[in-house]
Amino acid sequence: MHIAVLAKVVPDYEVPASDFELTDGRAHSRYKRMIGLYDENAIETGVQLKEAYQAKLTIISYGRTEDISVLRKAIAMGGDALHLVMGDSDDPLVIAKNLKMAIDGLGDVDLVLAGQQSADMDRGVVHGILAGMLGWPFLPQISHIKSEGDAWMVVQAHENGTRQLQFNGKGVLSITSIPENVPRIPVVRAIFAAKKKPVEKIDGIPGSPMNAAEVSVEIPKMESVCEFLPVEDVAETAKTLLSKLRVRAKINSQIVSVQAPAQQGAKTKEYQAYSVFSQRR
Repeated sequence: MHIAVLAKVVPDYEVPASDFELTDGRAHSRYKRMIGLYDENAIETGVQLKEAYQAKLTIISYGRTEDISVLRKAIAMGGDALHLVMGDSDDPLVIAKNLKMAIDGLGDVDLVLAGQQSADMDRGVVHGILAGMLGWPFLPQISHIKSEGDAWMVVQAHENGTRQLQFNGKGVLSITSIPENVPRIPVVRAIFAAKKKPVEKIDGIPGSPMNAAEVSVEIPKMESVCEFLPVEDVAETAKTLLSKLRVRAKINSQIVSVQAPAQQGAKTKEYQAYSVFSQRR
């Protein structure tokens, strides 16, 4: 059994939106880079399958040479080999075509895993496009995977529940985050061993981009107001805080008119609505 996991190196996704900065529609280069959060869930799932079925686990990524040092974490977690397709396009069609080339080059891949979406663009479309190019079934939002002979039994997670699916042969699965696939922390010995493993670099191909143009990329503007209260006299500080909260509650109170249907027409009822401070934080 040969399992391939797709991993993408992205800017630090833990940077608060208020501190995030764009350059030419993309994250500023000053942010450190890391493997996408959902991709790490996929890697952890791949490692668990490797351990359960004595499978070979290959990590495949599309990106730049400087991504190698970050991607070695996937090897330290339990990956057997790392293949990097060289390229800098962020077009889903181009990326999928390059990933397909890498998978075809391996020749014996049985299952492809990927995070449900990237941590930078959040598009979640590359794995579906890739499956179409490979001619394999694509199942999204997968939380559990089990091999039963020639068939795969998988659990698909939804907002309100789960459903179990089965397919035969090869497939592409997007992995969602669950407690069971929280990425493991590599031990020190594995980290040093990963640094010595060779990386297979593959020249990328140009491909044809999607017939859609990116018009703009924006970050939601975050506004916050902070006021410091003196703490020399705790009792006085408490009074000041309580007074300000009461003023805020009074300002936020409002009359909401609700049109209530009646048998002989609509009657207007007025309700006094008060916002709760703790709910607005």
